[in-house]
Amino acid sequence: MIRNPRKTLALSLALFILVVVGCSQVAIAEQYNHAMPMLRMGVGARALAMGGANVAVANDATAGYWNPAGLSQVEKFSFSSMVAANMSEDRKYNYLALAGKFEFGAIGFSWLNAGTSDIMKYSSQEVREGDFDANDHAFLFSYGNAMENLMVGFNFKVVYQKIDDYSKSGVGFDAGVKYAVDEMLHLGVTASDLGTKIGESVPATFRIGAAVFPVEGFTIPVDIEKVQHRSELKLRLGGEYAYQFADDYFGAVRGGVNDGEFTIGAGLKIMGKYSLDYAYISENGDAFGENHRISLTINMY
Repeated sequence: MIRNPRKTLALSLALFILVVVGCSQVAIAEQYNHAMPMLRMGVGARALAMGGANVAVANDATAGYWNPAGLSQVEKFSFSSMVAANMSEDRKYNYLALAGKFEFGAIGFSWLNAGTSDIMKYSSQEVREGDFDANDHAFLFSYGNAMENLMVGFNFKVVYQKIDDYSKSGVGFDAGVKYAVDEMLHLGVTASDLGTKIGESVPATFRIGAAVFPVEGFTIPVDIEKVQHRSELKLRLGGEYAYQFADDYFGAVRGGVNDGEFTIGAGLKIMGKYSLDYAYISENGDAFGENHRISLTINMY
């Protein structure tokens, strides 16, 4: 039997990620490192409305975040953006991504930004000295390619943090594999923030996902997530029904469960290229509460 070395490499990468997921269970479970939490908040209102289960679904510019292997499914050009509204504690969260398809594969760029403004500043003598801002940035440079039904992708990541007059930066890597079993089932595996460090190490995040397309219009994704140094597994489950209600107009309704928190949303697609999506989510923790995510996506074919 003749072996395809590229397929062997991709399957080896998938096996490596699965082994790391298993080994991470025993790695210093008492450490709870939460550096750069925005890297685990998710992007894209469509994905977030489905509970954040998107490892085996992502096939546009958002794949740079969810699974860079999915970038190989970009037909020509893809653009995606997201803003968050009604976030507590004067927080903000923004996202922008671009991706393009070339003969050598697909490349992408993503920017994530989260922060808090107007934080009160005091001297060591408890004297008010005004306000300051805190901001986190992440820049992802992505590559994805496909070998028939098997897709593989990588990210090089640059992270930057600025709190008042203090700033620091770091780099890291992501890797992902996606496999289209057939038209009804896709599988995905990712490892994010491998070696990412900004002052302190950012915990790596591992995800295994599946997406079922039982009949036309329906998408049912499920992801299992494991954060390094944490013992628990997070389950994300969602569903989408998309339907055509007029020429060149498609609507979608979505719902999901993100680690016990319910999510809902809806979307509108025009001419198969322009998508406006909304998600209503509830963040973990009573201090953060509920907020909204709005996304605009453009896919050129």
